[in-house]
Amino acid sequence: MNHKLKTKKARKISEYEKGNLVNEHQFPILELPMFLIIVIISKLPLEMIISCRRVCRAFKKFIEDPYFVRTHLNETLSASNTIIVKENHFLSPFFRPYILDIDFTPKKSSRSSDHHCYNKHLISRQSDGVARRDVKCCFLEGNAALISSCNGLICLYSHSPRPTYCICNPISGECTALPHPTFTSDYSYLDNSGFGFCPKTEQYKVIRFMISESTLRIVALVHTLGTRSWRNIGQAPHFVSRLRFDSFLDGKLHWITESHEISDTVYSFDLETEKFKPVPVPAHFSPEYFSKVSWISVGVISGCLCLCYTSSDAYFEVYAMEEYGIRESWIKKFAINIKFYCGLQAVDLQRPIKFLNNGELMFITKFNYLVSYSPQKRTFRDIKSLGKGTAEAIAHVSSFVSLKNHVFQRAIKSVKIKLERPTVVQNVSGIVDSVSI
Repeated sequence: MNHKLKTKKARKISEYEKGNLVNEHQFPILELPMFLIIVIISKLPLEMIISCRRVCRAFKKFIEDPYFVRTHLNETLSASNTIIVKENHFLSPFFRPYILDIDFTPKKSSRSSDHHCYNKHLISRQSDGVARRDVKCCFLEGNAALISSCNGLICLYSHSPRPTYCICNPISGECTALPHPTFTSDYSYLDNSGFGFCPKTEQYKVIRFMISESTLRIVALVHTLGTRSWRNIGQAPHFVSRLRFDSFLDGKLHWITESHEISDTVYSFDLETEKFKPVPVPAHFSPEYFSKVSWISVGVISGCLCLCYTSSDAYFEVYAMEEYGIRESWIKKFAINIKFYCGLQAVDLQRPIKFLNNGELMFITKFNYLVSYSPQKRTFRDIKSLGKGTAEAIAHVSSFVSLKNHVFQRAIKSVKIKLERPTVVQNVSGIVDSVSI
């Protein structure tokens, strides 16, 4: 009896598959060369590409093809203005980030202040909408932290009940937990990690740091996705804090150190050689000048390494290194005269997130707002309030990079992730008005 049922079921599946094949070939687009179809699909909006996966097996096969993944990734790397945001909801037991798309068409012209004044308590205006895609992640606890994003893959960290790293793709729903590093009890974890991709070896790597409580010696541990352990690569510099800015460039991660030597302010970590190396800083970083810098961060602007910092608590400056590794190639991109904005202080712009494609620099302010500054217009723009508590945000591009090519199959889990239709979020209580200099 069971054999007859199985035979009948197999016959129905075969008939269904044949019917699907016939239907697939009724699409005129499938008569085009495969590479051309992939290029066309890669230029579609994200939601439409996701819908294409459900059209037929042929479309699903196209989107899973490595050539499509690379083509789509190249498109998004050059055109994406998205970030991953995590708001702290203390009552929620789950890690619930969302993708925020800054590309939007303003419904109203931005308003300028007549008195050229900034006041975090008095100014209230309605900003334009931004597209938000909710990503429901139910595989980590609410205290998980965003480490960084690379090629659409996100590195997450949860420190309890046991330090755990996880890599996931919020679009495909794939995720994997990395093995726990084994180390002596004398070492404790530092709140600093990095995640990046080596173009030459096509490997994704996670780096984390530990400190000896007795000798204060700092060592670095590296995990390569697809392996089963962490490797101790030896002594490492002492970095200020974990990565927040978009500081991954050409297979290298970059940090600001706690060194008192100006020449050691910026360090890189080459994901291919797994070596640390100091990066030359601008020539005007003399001891006298550098003593006036209150805080500094390293990022990437237009494919160049950049330094963002405040000096004398009055100016926010951005310098870019046009030729990597060449000290003389540092040039000043722009500066913000913070004193011009009444009530605005240097500490308010303490967390730069990403340079947008239109040249604007996005910040998380001291008051938990997402704002951006346009060097061309010399204006600030409200983006979104991130509510109460300490929110996190990192640069991100949405992609279809699969973990299956980099991690053991059995280590990958399909996460219950719901990618909702984009909704427009309106900010009705801004803290930064658009002002013209």
